Amino acid sequence: MFTGIIQHIGRISDIKTSTSGKTISVSVDIKEFPAFNSVKTGDSIALNGVCTTVISLSDNVFTVNLMNESLKRSNLDALERKNPVNLELAMKADGRFDGHIVQGHIDTVGKIQKIATDGFSKVFSIEADTKYIVEKGSITLNGVSLTVSKSENLYFEVSLIPHTLQNTTFQFLKEGDFLNIEYDILAKYIEKFTLFKDNNFTGSSSKKIDEKFLLENGF
Repeated sequence: MFTGIIQHIGRISDIKTSTSGKTISVSVDIKEFPAFNSVKTGDSIALNGVCTTVISLSDNVFTVNLMNESLKRSNLDALERKNPVNLELAMKADGRFDGHIVQGHIDTVGKIQKIATDGFSKVFSIEADTKYIVEKGSITLNGVSLTVSKSENLYFEVSLIPHTLQNTTFQFLKEGDFLNIEYDILAKYIEKFTLFKDNNFTGSSSKKIDEKFLLENGF
């Protein structure tokens, strides 16, 4: 699990492509990212919000495999050598929870339609499916935990303070770029629970959790 608080901006140092997917190597600055010294083979690292597994380490470089499903769901397929990427190590059990629950499982990509200035913040307007997005709710973009400042049909906005811009790859993004989106897992579970299929009955009829259902089941 991750929190969406980016720890370091790495750089793509090598990319190998095959029919099975891609193998990507990422270089880091150990002085700026001392926590990397604790990383070992098999550890999880979020790469632009995608949960990846370290398959090899060499000095300040780590390598991961990206399966075709990850490439289809995210913007990682468009990465090139020297591109910057947001990095976050998996959260420790006794770690501080500064962001929100982030799994590293990308749902879709969104397209930046506009970048505007509002005071000291930058407002990013993004085109995407907003089914699971609510105003003032949490969302993960390229691995960054953010608060939705506005949500309309197929469009939403997030506002970034200077600190977030300076410490993430958002500083390099421009209009027309694509972002990895992970919706708040709580929204997806709520939908699942309220529109579930009860397989204990013949015919697997669909049921909704409503007042009648709750009363019938002792609530």
